Amino acid sequence: MKNFKDIGFLRKEPGLTVIDARKRDEYLKDHCRGSYSLDLDLDLAGPVLQHGGRHPLPDMAVFQEKLRSIGLEDDSRVMIYDNGGNDSAGRLWWMLKYYGLKDVFVLSGGYSEFAAGEKDAVVPLSEKGNITLVPDESMTAPYEEILEYSKQDKLEGKVVVDSRSEERWRGLLEPIDRKKGRIPNTINIFYRKCFNPDNSLKDMDFIKAAFEKALAFDDVIFHCGSGVTACTNIMLFDELGRKSRLYVGSFSDYISYDNEPLKE
Repeated sequence: MKNFKDIGFLRKEPGLTVIDARKRDEYLKDHCRGSYSLDLDLDLAGPVLQHGGRHPLPDMAVFQEKLRSIGLEDDSRVMIYDNGGNDSAGRLWWMLKYYGLKDVFVLSGGYSEFAAGEKDAVVPLSEKGNITLVPDESMTAPYEEILEYSKQDKLEGKVVVDSRSEERWRGLLEPIDRKKGRIPNTINIFYRKCFNPDNSLKDMDFIKAAFEKALAFDDVIFHCGSGVTACTNIMLFDELGRKSRLYVGSFSDYISYDNEPLKE
């Protein structure tokens, strides 16, 4: 695996900046010694507006300053962990890749992988870094493109993958957003499909089979409810040697326009 790494990799690789992507209160209580905190809601998303979804990207200058405050440089190598579900960790992995970092990894299994002696409750200090963020717009897909895609009669060359649970995709339930259903012409690959109950990854044959429908297309766009868990599917797709794009606003942005077609 090139994106998902085990605890042994973290222990033997020098020079990794370790980032805790759990909630800030969890971090302050207990965290990997020497790690820094970036909270999904506080650091990895900006204010919610009329459009843009529930987790829009934060202001780039603000986010850059946060990364500099934990010592990141343009060539930093980063290991991220969360509680093991790879929700917020996947989002941060995607953001760091989007803004230009090359060596970014996620700890498979999450925080539970750390031994007691590796944990600490002291917030570390760091010399200020000088990272400069350069967004790669080829990694994103705008609302207008998704809307046009939803009105197609047949799929040709491009597919949009919904990373939410099958029940939400089918419109059987919607526990978060104000509308239920799916964007027309999307296919469903639940972002947790390739993980075991203990948060370990299933084997590569299973992962390849899970993404079989998406692999048949040249242009693949992932979305979810708010542009967070879709990043996990993007990581997995990358493990299969394929690049893809993220609809950052995702379903919560799509339904904010109130003139969009939906299927249930």
